Amino acid sequence: MNVYSSLPLHDVWNVSFDGMVITDDKGDILSLNRSATRLFSSSPSSLIGISIFELIPSEEFRKCIQIRKNMTGITISFGTQQLIVNLSCLGIPPNSVLFLFIFKNITQTQQLQHQLQQMNETKAMYDSILDQLEEGVCSIDPQGKIIFYNRKMGELDTLEPEAVREKRLEDIWPLDEETSTLLTSLRTGRVLNHRETHFANNGKAVTTLSRTMALYLGNKKVGAVEISKDITEQKQLTDTIYQLQKQTSGATVPLLPTVEKSNTRYQFETIIYSSKEMGYMIEQARRSARSRSNILIVGETGTGKELIAQSIHNESPRKHKPFIAQNCAALPEALLEGLLFGTSVGSFTGAIDRAGLFEQAHGGTLLLDEINSMNPNLQAKLLRVLQERKIQRLGSSKLLDIDVRVVATMNEDPHEAIANERLREDLYYRLGVVTIFIPPLRMRREDIPVLIEFFIQKHSNGLGVDVVGLDDDVFQFFLNYSWPGNVRQLEHTIEGSLNLVYDETMISYDHLPPDFKQKMNQLAEPSLPAQPSVHDYRGNLPEQIERLERVMIEQALRDSRGNVTKASEQLGIPRQNLNYKLKKYDLKNVRGMLR
Repeated sequence: MNVYSSLPLHDVWNVSFDGMVITDDKGDILSLNRSATRLFSSSPSSLIGISIFELIPSEEFRKCIQIRKNMTGITISFGTQQLIVNLSCLGIPPNSVLFLFIFKNITQTQQLQHQLQQMNETKAMYDSILDQLEEGVCSIDPQGKIIFYNRKMGELDTLEPEAVREKRLEDIWPLDEETSTLLTSLRTGRVLNHRETHFANNGKAVTTLSRTMALYLGNKKVGAVEISKDITEQKQLTDTIYQLQKQTSGATVPLLPTVEKSNTRYQFETIIYSSKEMGYMIEQARRSARSRSNILIVGETGTGKELIAQSIHNESPRKHKPFIAQNCAALPEALLEGLLFGTSVGSFTGAIDRAGLFEQAHGGTLLLDEINSMNPNLQAKLLRVLQERKIQRLGSSKLLDIDVRVVATMNEDPHEAIANERLREDLYYRLGVVTIFIPPLRMRREDIPVLIEFFIQKHSNGLGVDVVGLDDDVFQFFLNYSWPGNVRQLEHTIEGSLNLVYDETMISYDHLPPDFKQKMNQLAEPSLPAQPSVHDYRGNLPEQIERLERVMIEQALRDSRGNVTKASEQLGIPRQNLNYKLKKYDLKNVRGMLR
């Protein structure tokens, strides 16, 4: 006798996870198991005798019963649940037919599939974000298998990310637990910072700064990640500058400066001028030279900001100490930071101890040219140095005391630079303890004749010519010209003209650069002024002057699109005077509408 013949089928019927319902050929329920009872949320006694179509109205069921056909994989919705139904036709003699419905609840399965799809989409989005980073990212699981490797890391190693993912580190590189930073961090749990230069597959030397750390979910270690930044270009720039410094000094840059010479050429006595504006400015600069306060020099390009800075240094008690100048617009932020504050062993800009400009200028003056071009983050670090009078080299935890007077220059109005977020307001107040404004050449035209004479004498000897001055028409043009490049443009124009002189004693129209000739020709063309009517002259003279002044200011504001500084330059008056007239004529609204 078969050992299973005595197994009670009723027990098997009731322990099934799938709901089972038996109906007659009309669809009336004859029997159902416990899972089906839970599915329909009722008792067996209340369900027996009810048509299956009352519980689940389905035309597919009706057709199957009518044609007595088996069917599988019917998908239906029952309330908030998703079901898969299989229908079997059971022939019971004599000529009797029963139907078995098997209901499989797939609601939870579909929810899990939906969650899995969402997780896959989220992972793909995060992978795409990490692929846009300019830092290389590589992560491994606890077994050392690479689970993520982004585009930038592939560029650093010249490998395709798809060829690396899902493989063990040892299968890609000749590494083990002693030589791999990822495996070491995974094993020890320590954070590793390291800088290395390696050769990629294409033979190119690549220098990276990397940080490796173990990854945890709660207290469970789930892998490790390494983030690498390519600093090859910064290293090359730093090495170049370091070599240039060595060539200039003839020796390795010392930790602290020992050279007593300030390496400056200009003093207040060497400045050429005759105007009251320059005299007032130089007197301010002379007085400020005696203190140790920081100074901000504001002036347009070519006005001689470094000349004033060197003169202040040479007039100060620091004149026998170093004077060091650095253009803040000439270098990227990362390189400028290392150059200013210095580096120590292990820092990203070099593997040796190197004094920064603050240390080299100890006891003297540090000129920071174009301070408004410095990155705001670096401006914040500079502010802290000015406040604390201490610096910290990159890669070092040691604070060094410094005694440096900072002179900063900028070629735009400080308040406009602050409004346009090119200069931190707190840094402006720290630097601008003394603020010196150098007037542009067009606002001190009486300086033009003495400058012309000086530059002719300066460059004539070197060029081997004997020139004593300018022709009258050229001289008048120079006096009336706006000189957007200021004194530097005037000097270059005269030097360029002297190069074209042969045996002449005067610089004439023929010696001028082409753009100056064109401007002179335009001024020489006669123009017919509009004839005003008699009605235009009604009123007294002061009223007529104010009316003309108002019209010219409005036109200048339109031309400069509301920029007061540019409008004052066009009108040939100081910015403060223009602000006064804007209030006087109530033209503030006009300025606002033009912005």
